[in-house]
Amino acid sequence: MSPGRLLVAACLLVACGERAGAGRVTPAPDVEAAPPDPPADPNPPTSCAGEGEEAAALRCWVRLLAGPGCAGRDNGSPGGAAARAAIVVGLQAYGFEMAGETGSFEQPLPRGANVLARVPGRDPARVGEHVVLAAHYDHLGEHGGVVHPGADDNASGVAVALAVARRLAADPPARSVLLAAFDAEEPPDYRTPAMGSEYFVAHSTVAREQLVAVVCLDLLGGDLWAGHRSPLYVMGRETFARRPEPALVDDPRLPVRAMHLRLVEDLPHGRQAFSDHGAFFQREIPSLFVSTGRSPHYHQPSDTPDTLKYDKMLAAIAVVEAHVRVLADMPDRPAWARDQPVRAADAAVLAELLAAGLGEGGTRGTDEFTGLARARLQADLARARALASVDREPSESEAREIVQISLRAQCLLAVDSEMPSAACLLL
Repeated sequence: MSPGRLLVAACLLVACGERAGAGRVTPAPDVEAAPPDPPADPNPPTSCAGEGEEAAALRCWVRLLAGPGCAGRDNGSPGGAAARAAIVVGLQAYGFEMAGETGSFEQPLPRGANVLARVPGRDPARVGEHVVLAAHYDHLGEHGGVVHPGADDNASGVAVALAVARRLAADPPARSVLLAAFDAEEPPDYRTPAMGSEYFVAHSTVAREQLVAVVCLDLLGGDLWAGHRSPLYVMGRETFARRPEPALVDDPRLPVRAMHLRLVEDLPHGRQAFSDHGAFFQREIPSLFVSTGRSPHYHQPSDTPDTLKYDKMLAAIAVVEAHVRVLADMPDRPAWARDQPVRAADAAVLAELLAAGLGEGGTRGTDEFTGLARARLQADLARARALASVDREPSESEAREIVQISLRAQCLLAVDSEMPSAACLLL
């Protein structure tokens, strides 16, 4: 199996920076008829700056960024510039400090620009230290004459980040918070020095040593499959020497689960981060990645505002705020953990996902876990439960088993013409 196909296979719970053509793909016109146009928003907003109520502002930002005026927000495009201008107007209205270059909110990139704002911390001794709250605002733009709106990827993350930042500005934590709406997360700049987050960390508008942690938001409004209430996954707690652990209390609208980053990033050909936290992780800056995972609309023209679960997004605001506040208020500066073991709790989270996908307990399973895959996944579920129940943490060989089970499930849920089920079962 080629590395490219393995990369496609391993993108279930992450916002893999691939254009349409990887994972669930829009068929080429000569293979299948082009999909019908998504329903048009009859009254798309042109600004959300005056929207004071949190739920209304959340919807407004998604509708604006995924609306016709932004045309899919391809980095370096007029639609991307329109999205950026709208975000800047919002930041000005919300009263945030500029944190870009030359007294502005923007940091120019080779294509496009990052948008950067600051919520100053209240503690004079820690105000110079910054927790980065990040979400990329670009998407795929137009392909084959069809706009990919990118409501979940990643207008949802930007909308939640703006809501969290407004809460923080109303009651600042001890450390400062740098709000980063990154551009160029999608190709052709994905995983290059021109990627917005990579460029920012290499050319930070605050001193690099002042970047103490990142909380990255990507894909916050969907479900992994229809009828399944996908949790909000908080990944990366293991990167902190002192783990940031506000209580993960389930909201009726949104289950919340902590999970090791290795379960989505430890590919057979090497570890790979699939969103903007990767630039920080590579430089040993403690990193959290928060996502509800890839929905069936991922990188599709159907990723429209009407497909999102706004009650989940509203619940996510409080979860993200709690984690940012823990990091920004910790007495000691957040520190990188050299030892990052996979734990039994990670096997338990994986077992929960497998059980849901298999339809255990009367839940609505997913078609991808039927047929040839079912027997193998039932065995994987039994093994994950066994590893979760032992009275010790997994050995490294057992941790690799947990990762392999995770990759197998992810591959099946990302099935397309290039990744048949039988190939996934060989992982």
